[in-house]
Amino acid sequence: MIVGNLLIIFPILVLSAELIARGAEKLEEFMGQGMAGGIIMGLLTALPETIFVIIASIRGEPYIALGSAIGGNVMLFTFGVGLLGIYNFLRWKKNLVIAEDYSVEHRFLIASTLLLLIVLIYGSLDIYTSIPLLSLYGYYTYYRVRKFVKEDREEPETEEIIKATLYLVMGAFLLILFSEPFIGDVAELSSYFHIPSIWLALILTPLAGELEETITAIRLTTTSERGGSLAIFDFVGSKIQNATVLLAIVGLFNNVSLQPGMSEIVATLIANTFAIFILMDKNLGLKESIMLLFVYFLVAYFTLVF
Repeated sequence: MIVGNLLIIFPILVLSAELIARGAEKLEEFMGQGMAGGIIMGLLTALPETIFVIIASIRGEPYIALGSAIGGNVMLFTFGVGLLGIYNFLRWKKNLVIAEDYSVEHRFLIASTLLLLIVLIYGSLDIYTSIPLLSLYGYYTYYRVRKFVKEDREEPETEEIIKATLYLVMGAFLLILFSEPFIGDVAELSSYFHIPSIWLALILTPLAGELEETITAIRLTTTSERGGSLAIFDFVGSKIQNATVLLAIVGLFNNVSLQPGMSEIVATLIANTFAIFILMDKNLGLKESIMLLFVYFLVAYFTLVF
């Protein structure tokens, strides 16, 4: 029964990825990769985690919310980026190069990582940490929108805007509707095969949760040499949101000690740091990509041990 559900839901998630990719490609033509990938795709692909974090926080399950908020950062900034870099090299026989100005996302990724470190030292999530976390993402959005307004770009046709909007809305709807059941079925299947819960939390659930975003990235890279660059903007934008807005939501609804979630936060800081340094030169090579795959499993292993 579970396998049957997975076989039904997986193609729907692939369709969701295709719709979001098509919408993003149309938006990129007149909005650029920073707005289309970092802000709009970032918001859409983070919707399932956002909804899940809100529900878990309201129900008084802060540690489930905490894991959902930042668990994907570890997977996407190591395994996800690594897989994308390898696929881009195989598809285009060259390194993945970030095609547009990445400096905004790079600076805010550094800022969100430093703020997460400060929150970890502070030791809890509450109203006092939520305000600066929300403020940072709000400023990122404002800064990116202001930069877009100042850019000299051609006016888009109304028909293209409508098409892009329809693609994104339909893709987001399917993503919201089917991503959580998919993750739940993966968790249930893993339990059936007696996979340890820590590996479920650190590897299988994040892989399932970020599956649509990874499929979208592969789809973008397949159709265009610039597609991998747009996917990187999506990765970074969505994970800046996860490490700021979603953690702030947890703190607004609960006063949460970070001691039980220490390993996850440290793992997130490590993954963010790798993303900061590897993407700094806007060039993702094959050797770096392979290394990131190993880093993902090393981080999971050491988190299990310690």
